[in-house]
Amino acid sequence: MRHAERPRIGLILLCTVLGLVLLLSLVGDRGLFQIDRMARVRAQLEREVEALERENALLRQEVEAMRRHPSRMEEIARQDLGLVRPGEIVYQFRKR
Repeated sequence: MRHAERPRIGLILLCTVLGLVLLLSLVGDRGLFQIDRMARVRAQLEREVEALERENALLRQEVEAMRRHPSRMEEIARQDLGLVRPGEIVYQFRKR
């Protein structure tokens, strides 16, 4: 009877070790779930980088336009900051 128990214990031990290896490959620091989550985070960050690069390109164009045409800077100051030229009169009308 002792000889029959040894293969069974070995099989149980082997299954336990394989089960632990499988579990660690799924949920460990470098497991499949973690790798999948990191891939999704990376894709999101790449999309954000692309959006920021597009925004930077637009801002560079705006800066270049202001350098070439000083009137563009005045236009922006008037629109965004509400600035007026000396001697100008500003009329504001209330909406009813």
